[in-house]
Amino acid sequence: MTDLTIALERWPTVIARILQGESTGLLAVALLYVLFTAVELAMPAEPGQSWSGRLRNLVYMAIFIGAGMSAMALWYAWPRQPGPKPALNHISTAALLPAYVFASDFAYYWYHRAQHRFAGLWAIHELHHADAELNVTTSYRTYWLEAPVQAIVVAAPVSIALGAPVAAFALTSLLFSRTILLFAHSNLRLSLGRLTPLLCGPQWHRIHHSRLQQHRDRNFAQVFPIIDIIFGTYYRPAADEFPPTGTPELPSDAPLWQTQIRPLEIWRDLALRRTRSPRQPETDQQILE
Repeated sequence: MTDLTIALERWPTVIARILQGESTGLLAVALLYVLFTAVELAMPAEPGQSWSGRLRNLVYMAIFIGAGMSAMALWYAWPRQPGPKPALNHISTAALLPAYVFASDFAYYWYHRAQHRFAGLWAIHELHHADAELNVTTSYRTYWLEAPVQAIVVAAPVSIALGAPVAAFALTSLLFSRTILLFAHSNLRLSLGRLTPLLCGPQWHRIHHSRLQQHRDRNFAQVFPIIDIIFGTYYRPAADEFPPTGTPELPSDAPLWQTQIRPLEIWRDLALRRTRSPRQPETDQQILE
């Protein structure tokens, strides 16, 4: 039997386990969506955001979960994958968790930088940045291929290096990755003050989504801004700095079908050696008009 045949036979079992394991996390996301939305309405960084934009983002989330998890399951079902180091499995969850979170953020930082550097990777990241109404639902406004790609280039190396106890994965996903992800994307007029260099917050991450030139390619970390400080991509926002977000090439409300075929169009142009830069330059005057 070929590896593909084996993976396809394993796939139904693997996807069922993934969805079963994700059920608690998805419930937590739903509750956090409601909580953060209520707070956003009380203290918005950008007042007057549309409900249609939020609903559109929920559709993207559904596609991400359905197609993304299905593709990720195929990766996990593939035979002869390197497994986590068993030597580290005896370490307690409390000791492994901080190391796992930091290592994951470190790996994600470099993957994230590559997405902004290379047009082929920007193709699957652009949808996330295209939201002109940044809020908690933007968190999973993500192209579905992000799920398997991040499983391969972020989660797999960290698991191989540190091991992957089930409890550590569950706690990381629920308490850190998802909670901070949703918090960081929230439409909140909130500065973390002295904690800004220590933890990713809504204002700091909004800089990363900014359309203004001075914010381009800044603040890549998802949890720990200290990683940006170390590698020279840190930008600390001023007290009242909440810039506009979105991208000039892909409208925030672009048709669903267009957003799903756009990466294919970008890859086609790259294959035909047509010029494609990750993000087209735009003057601040054009943005603010």
